[in-house]
Amino acid sequence: MENPKMGEREKKVFQTGLFDDLTVQDAFTIIALCAAQLDTKDCQEEIDKISDILNSDALFSEKNTETRGRINKFQNSMETITPLHAIEKATQVLTPDLRQKAFILAARIGKTSQEIRTTKILENLASKLLIEKEMAQKTIDSTLKRN
Repeated sequence: MENPKMGEREKKVFQTGLFDDLTVQDAFTIIALCAAQLDTKDCQEEIDKISDILNSDALFSEKNTETRGRINKFQNSMETITPLHAIEKATQVLTPDLRQKAFILAARIGKTSQEIRTTKILENLASKLLIEKEMAQKTIDSTLKRN
């Protein structure tokens, strides 16, 4: 079912099938990118941080170059779509436990950006991932306030 709010460019990205048959790693990467809110002009350092955080999880027992390739692929595609649609696709792939795990990694990524808006981004992300409010707030507080 197509979303009536989707623009033409966005429809083309989804019609390519890039967001169909996502793996768990793809879903985690999409969620991480939504949390990072990268500046596309100069984001190599942030991509390195995202890659390091994702590769720290056992689900990413692959080579760093594969993770970087996945990050680049989705980052480039997500420049033309509304992140909400990508998150919806990613959420469909993940169990509640994996959504929670992806959210925790997203919070770690949000911490590295050190932006004031990080809390709001994570709260919105938690809502889209159907994370319980109390658990989301606890994760945000403990992750962002860690030294």
